[in-house]
Amino acid sequence: EKDLSINEEIEKMRLSTTSSLLSGRRDVIVVASVSCLYGIGNPTEFQKNIIKLQKGQIISRTKLLHSLVQSLYSRTEADFQHGNFRIKGDTVDVYPSYADDAFRIHFFGDEIEEIESIDLVSNQVLEKYESLTIYPANLFVTSPDVLQNAIHQIQEDMVKQVDYFKEIGKHLEAKRLKERTEFDLEMIRELGYCSGIENYSRYLDGREPGTRPFCLLDYFPDDYLMIIDESHVT
Repeated sequence: EKDLSINEEIEKMRLSTTSSLLSGRRDVIVVASVSCLYGIGNPTEFQKNIIKLQKGQIISRTKLLHSLVQSLYSRTEADFQHGNFRIKGDTVDVYPSYADDAFRIHFFGDEIEEIESIDLVSNQVLEKYESLTIYPANLFVTSPDVLQNAIHQIQEDMVKQVDYFKEIGKHLEAKRLKERTEFDLEMIRELGYCSGIENYSRYLDGREPGTRPFCLLDYFPDDYLMIIDESHVT
């Protein structure tokens, strides 16, 4: 059975690229292989789930944690990896999927007292910030209502296709399709994503059958310059 795995370093670079492009910076240069045409999430939904924090901001810790989960960060206490956050007393540590260092947010009640970047090995403070922007941990982040609608549509199409396979005598294919899809849907319900979620991008984006998925090029502003150095690509 095919297992879909993602190269963590490449995924980190893709998230770093999309985050930089949506930050409003005008000094971003991207060198990409054909992977720039791979399907990724809707830039509008990605932008909706960006978390912006400021020193002195009044926000409850619970609300911040909810926002992190919504942006597909996972809580952990043991192995602190990319895309995780952890809580220690009045501090929240966040390890973005696109960065080399983690961020530490200090709370005093419902007020953000300090924002720092920390070295994960030495636990030393590297830099202090007046403001911080945290981008989603996954390119296929989406809002809960869109996700529920997508799950419903995926289930409907699965039932139709399974019935079709059974009608033409392909019972093994029907069984495999049902098992795989139900497993993916369970992961999406629990975590907000699954391995190979790009296969369901049409449902998440609300696109019509046959339309192309979003790709890295959709994250650039309207006035960007693209140089293609291999004629067969065009």
